[in-house]
Amino acid sequence: MSGLLSRFGPAMMMAATAVGVSHLVFSTQTGADYGFSLVWLIALIVIIKYPAFRFAVDYASATGRSLVTAYSNISRVALAWLAVGFFVDMFIATSIISLVTAGLIISVFNIPFSAPQVAVGLMVISAVILMNGQYAKAEKIVKVLVLVFSVLAIAATLFALPLLGSDDRELFATLTPDRSLAIFVIALAGWMPMPTNGSILYSKWVCERRKIDSGNFDYSRALSDFRIGYGLTLVLALCFVAMGTAVLFDTGRQMPVTPDGYATELFGLFTAVIGTWSYPIIAAAGIAVIWSTQIALMDALPRVTDRLAGILTGRPADAPNRYTRFLIVQVVGVSIILLFLMGGFRQFLYFATSTGFIAGPAVVYYNYRAVTSSDVSAEYRPGSRLVIWNWISVVVQIGFAIAFLWISFS
Repeated sequence: MSGLLSRFGPAMMMAATAVGVSHLVFSTQTGADYGFSLVWLIALIVIIKYPAFRFAVDYASATGRSLVTAYSNISRVALAWLAVGFFVDMFIATSIISLVTAGLIISVFNIPFSAPQVAVGLMVISAVILMNGQYAKAEKIVKVLVLVFSVLAIAATLFALPLLGSDDRELFATLTPDRSLAIFVIALAGWMPMPTNGSILYSKWVCERRKIDSGNFDYSRALSDFRIGYGLTLVLALCFVAMGTAVLFDTGRQMPVTPDGYATELFGLFTAVIGTWSYPIIAAAGIAVIWSTQIALMDALPRVTDRLAGILTGRPADAPNRYTRFLIVQVVGVSIILLFLMGGFRQFLYFATSTGFIAGPAVVYYNYRAVTSSDVSAEYRPGSRLVIWNWISVVVQIGFAIAFLWISFS
């Protein structure tokens, strides 16, 4: 088992980050509300975002540095866009992940506290774990959790396949273009499989893994690891769409509007297709994997923010890191949002995920600038096909960003 786990690196951190809200919540709701009618959108968005994440692997492998350094070499404007993206992730994205995690725990253990209160408690516990080990410990935890949950999700999907279309139910919904559909599509695409600025985190994870493996994590291995993890995010997304369609679509059941309600319905998907005997296993694995999403974000975001702040203030790259300080800032900021600033769960969920497009187009563009810069040797630079693919991604994400702003202010 340890030999198998050692073959996986940052890809499992990426899969853990992706599996959270975009998969457990949005992929499931896609199937429950629209059947397979939007499955093409999920596949398209995952494909569209591929170049941004691929360039993160290329740049980190070529230079041994994260994309934060690349952005600092491009311009102050690039750093400003990066700061916007990470402000969203540092506080808003982590808030929604923590809230969903809390919902699962409340659903299972019937804890007599509100979701925001439980979420704050989990933030503190996660911070303590990360302060006592940081990336190496986080990656080991995440590998096991993601692999176990992936096996369970795929197995549950296989059990669910015979239920598709049962009782003469349809498999596809009739899509009526309106504001509610537009909001859902933008939110779904914003975090599918994860926000584009997650590529910055991925470049940092590659750098951390290279340090741990003392040079053994070469480009070939890093690229293979990335492709496995990125492909896994699409497979799992399709699994949850299939389960949502098989169990919930065209049954009259609605996805709940509270964190614990979402969790109860999610676990009900698994028990409906596998059996009630599986509830303890599914509940444990579900809590574990969503918590691993939270751990992955809390590990990476303070690291990248520390480096970004260091560049903006002229702090030497070899100075002692301030990871712990920024982790504490993250915990305090998220706690304030959850306890005092959050409105309704579903509205906050849609807002948090839709903001994934605010800095998205700029991140895609600047990642391309980074991987084609003079710091990167020819063997790591993208071919013409990947370059065209990247420009298509820029155009599509600009379209989504404009749509998000139009919907938000109209």
